[in-house]
Amino acid sequence: MDPNLFHLDWARTTEVLATIILLSLLVERALSVLFESSWYIEKFQEGKRTRFKELLAFIVSSAVCIVWDFDAISMIVLAERTSWFGCIITGAVIAGGSKASIRLFRDWLGIKSTARRDYEARQQLHNFTSEEMAALRELAGQPPAGRETTEVG
Repeated sequence: MDPNLFHLDWARTTEVLATIILLSLLVERALSVLFESSWYIEKFQEGKRTRFKELLAFIVSSAVCIVWDFDAISMIVLAERTSWFGCIITGAVIAGGSKASIRLFRDWLGIKSTARRDYEARQQLHNFTSEEMAALRELAGQPPAGRETTEVG
C-alpha cells in the first residue's frame, strides 16, 4: 500500500473511541460489584497493595474484546480483518480507561459504596494524632482518653 494514500476516517475513529469509553465504563461498573465489596476491601486493601484489580480488569476487558471481536487498531487503520493481538491491546486500553472512570465516579462525583466509605473513615481515624483525637473527643463532649469523670452531688 502506498503510504501517501493513507488517511484516517474520522467518523469511524470517533465511533471506535466512543466505544472504548463506553466499554471502559461498563467494565468498571461490572467489576465494582467485586472491588467495592467489604470482603475485597478488607482482604486486599487494608494495608496491602496488590495488582489484582488491574490484572482482573485487563483480563475481563480483553475477553470482552475477543468475544465481540473488537480490535480498535484494525478498525482505525482499516485492516482487512481483526486480530487477537489487536483485541488484547484494545482490552488493555479499555482496562486503563476503567481506572479513569473509577476516578470519575469516586473522586469527582463522590459515588462510593458503603464498604468504601467505611474503609476510608477507618483510614482517617488511624491517621489522627493523639492531640487531634483529644480535640475530637472534646468536641463530642467526651472526657479525654484515660480520664473518667465522676459527678459530685
